[in-house]
Parts: sequence; structure tokens; C-alpha cells
Amino acid sequence: MRIAPRFVAAPLVALVLAGTLSACGSGDEGAAGGGPAAVREASGATPHLDAVAAQIRKMEAATGSDTSEGVLWGVSEGNELPGAGTGSSGFLVRTTDCWGKAGACDSSGVQKAMLAQMRGIIAGGKVLVDVASLAALADGGFRQAIVDGVAEGAKAGNAPTVRLMWGRSPASPFKDGALRQLQAEVQQANPKATVVAALMANTAVLNGYSWNHAKIVAADSTVAIASGINLWARSYLQSDNPITDVGVEVRGPAAARAQTFLDVLWRFTCANEGFTTKYNNTIAPKGGGNGGCTAKAPAPGPATGGVKVLAVGRAGYVKDGRVTGRNANAVKISAADQRDSKCYVPPIPNDMNGSAKWDGNNPSDTALRALVESATSKVVVAQQMLTFPCATTPSYDVRLIDALARKVAQGVPVTIVVSDPKSTISALETYAGDPKADRKVLMKRLEKIAGSKAKARELACRNLTVAPFRFSDAGAWPNGTGPGHHGKVIAVDDAAFYVGSQNAYPTQQPEFGWIIEDPAVMADFRRDYLDPLVTYSSKAAIPCT
Repeated sequence: MRIAPRFVAAPLVALVLAGTLSACGSGDEGAAGGGPAAVREASGATPHLDAVAAQIRKMEAATGSDTSEGVLWGVSEGNELPGAGTGSSGFLVRTTDCWGKAGACDSSGVQKAMLAQMRGIIAGGKVLVDVASLAALADGGFRQAIVDGVAEGAKAGNAPTVRLMWGRSPASPFKDGALRQLQAEVQQANPKATVVAALMANTAVLNGYSWNHAKIVAADSTVAIASGINLWARSYLQSDNPITDVGVEVRGPAAARAQTFLDVLWRFTCANEGFTTKYNNTIAPKGGGNGGCTAKAPAPGPATGGVKVLAVGRAGYVKDGRVTGRNANAVKISAADQRDSKCYVPPIPNDMNGSAKWDGNNPSDTALRALVESATSKVVVAQQMLTFPCATTPSYDVRLIDALARKVAQGVPVTIVVSDPKSTISALETYAGDPKADRKVLMKRLEKIAGSKAKARELACRNLTVAPFRFSDAGAWPNGTGPGHHGKVIAVDDAAFYVGSQNAYPTQQPEFGWIIEDPAVMADFRRDYLDPLVTYSSKAAIPCT
């Protein structure tokens, strides 16, 4: 049974029921001319990225946590994003190419390019190849890209270890036979390779709260793609109502961080094979085979370019020998705010709002908030959802929502784009967002900051836009379904952006992504993804009332 992507945080099968601003302002204006952006371009400085790194280090110190720098996160110089600044934006991984097209849209070109990127990375791996995603297992063209990539590597004489990691969600807990079949299929493509596959979940209760959600394709600590793209053909490899998603390919030292992050998940999985109330892990072949479980990321690849990248992950509840949260009182969130932001029905934990132990093990939560806080002229959030739907009131990340509300109060235009409420692929594969609920939560927090409902409305009408995702002036695909957006992006000041797998709402899943601050990369990213998303979506923004 395939979990509905909208509910990847849901703890039980029964819960499978269910990347922007209020239409109060355009949200597309930003600083022009001089200022920080001009200084950055002239000097090569990365103030946003540096601010994020400083905040992660500050969090680790304040919470009394052993640092995860070099394991779950790290900053590296000398990276290359293929095609950046040449007009081709070859580094960008896209699932759709529909900007401005009101009718049926053929996205086969970018979809084939995406598969070719993945296949090429896998084929080039000589030491260690990683593919990680969310169950259900890869199918259609994605599965073929994995098999073909391994086969092409075999023809070139490569015999790497190939690690295939899938998060075992509650809606697909019994796929052990399918996992073994996938492992055998990939192994057959290169008999000399070592192929190990896993379904993993770690949890505080029976098969419930935490499983891998990172989407990574990487090889030899030299090249990696991080994205929000699940390897599901029905969502991404068609043109009737394809889901819009995005990722980025990085070559150079930052790629190593993607594989050292996966080392953490593999160590946990291999040490806890089987099924208990604390984990549910299947490995094929059993025990990891000859060398599969002992594999680890090689030393970082050489510097091949001039781009500085902050790679950042979230480990969920997976521990790697580090102690976190010695200072249990470091996270200052009131009991009232913790109650307001938590799902009680269904009872989903929200450790990101109040746990120093959680903060220390999950630096990407701090990173996304710090990126927003670093903005001085503009914030764009493009996600599937900003808040998580509960039976009563939505669950949300208090500190992230408050960071956005503070920017609105400071006069910084904030745009929030989330998936259309009518976006669906099938009954069990829905991508629906709820921009009205997201705006309501943001306005509640803005009112607290502003001091009155009238002042909050005045600020929002000037500086906040919340809108459903649109790829053109059309409000729906020709078959009537709403446009679906599954990317996970936060961008600030037309200068820096996060892209990866992490949703903005509370979850307990392991995640991974990049924060990139580079003028050429940002220009390409804006042209091919961010600017058209804001332009078309803002036309459908929720009116300021």
C-alpha cells in the first residue's frame, strides 16, 4: 500500500486519510541595485550561509549537544553545480516544464533529463553508490534508471558497493519480498558489485513515527543529487497531471556530506535488523551481505568549482554515538505554544517544539529557521504544506512560523506557495496542501507579535502573500485535478536557497538538503523555477481580508 505523500508524517496506517504569502501583497518585490546582494557578488561573501552555520553551532552549544558538524552537516568550498551561469542550468533537477502553459503539458524532456542525471551518477560510481528515498520502492523509469546505471557501470569495469535505502512508512510496512526482488534485479545488472537494499524505520512506538524521507542519488563522495522527488513514476513521469518537484546536483566536497549522512542511517539499520517496538528494518541480503553493511562514504571528492555549499541533514531519532540535549532547558518555548502547535488527534509527537535533545540531533530544523531569519529584503517559501493537518488545529513549527511572522512585521515581503488543495494522483497518492490553514496559523502568530488583529492585518496586507501553487494562469490540469507541488524550498533575498527533502511542517523523518548562496546558481534557479512559481501562484493568492 502506497502512503499518500501528503501524510508521510502520519504514525499509523489508519492515518492515511488524509515550497508564499497571503494574497495581501504581491510578495515578488525585492531589493534591487546595491545592498547586500551587490556586496556579496562583488566579494564572493556568503552572509546567509555563514549566518546559518553560526546558528547551528550556537544551537549545539546552547543545548549541550556534541557537534554533528562533519556528520549531519558541513560547509565546503570548491563545489561545482553543472551548467551554472551558462544558461543551461544542468544542475537543476526538474519534474515538470509547464510554466505558462494553460493546457496539457509535455514534460517528457525534463523528466528524461532527470532520469539521465540519476543514471549517469550511478553508472560513474567506482567505490560507493547511494540511492535513498521513501517507500514505495522505485518503479517505472526510476527503477530502470537504477538498473541501467548499475549495468553501464559494469560495462565500464566498475564494481562499487550499491546501497539502496528506503524509508518504511506505516502505509507500506510489509514490502520485504519486493525489497529482495529489487536487490536481486540490481545485483544481476552487475554481478561484481555488492548490492545491499534496506527498508528502515526507527520509532518510539510500534512502526510509527520515523523513517527515512531523504531523497539522494550519490556516488564516491564526488557527486550527489538532493531533492524532494520520490522515485514514483505515476507522480513524476507523466504529463497529464505531473507533480512539480525540484532538486539540485552538486559536484565536489559537499557531495560527501550526503553519503556520510546516509552512513548514519545505514549504521542504525544494520545494527538493528528485524522488527521490535523500537525499529522495523529489513535488509537484503540478510545481514547486509558481504561488505554491504560495512561500507562507508569515501573521503570527500576534489574541489572542482567555486561554489560554497552548506549540506545539512536531520537524523530524526537515529543516534550515532553523540550525546545531545544535556541542557534540557535550552529550548524556550512556552507550554501554551507547545500545546497549540501539537497534533493531539491523531497523537503525533512534535519534539521540534520544545526538546533540546531533538534540536541537537536535527540541525536542519535550526538551519531552515536561521535561513529565514537571515533575510533582509525577501522570503519565498515553496512547499507542499507549511502546517500539518490534524483533527482539531494544525501542527506547526512554532519557531519557523514566528520567524516568518517577524519578517512580515519587519516589512520584509514574504511569499508562501503550497500545493493546491485539489491536487491528487490517486486515492492513496494525494499532494493536497491547505493555503487557508497555513495563512490562518501565520496570522495567529503575527497577531501575537504585532499586538492586535488590526495591526497584524495591516502588516499582512503589505508584506504577506499565501497562495496555492500554479504553473500558469490555469487553475487545474485538463483532467480537473489541481496543480501539485512537492518541492521543499526556502529562498531569501534572491541570494540563497535551501532545496532538499525537508518539509516545513513538523515531522520526525530523517531529511537532507543543500543551502546554496552563489549569484550564478541563484540566477538560474530563479529563472527556471522560483520566479515563475511566484509569478503564477501569486495571481491565485488568498485575498487580504
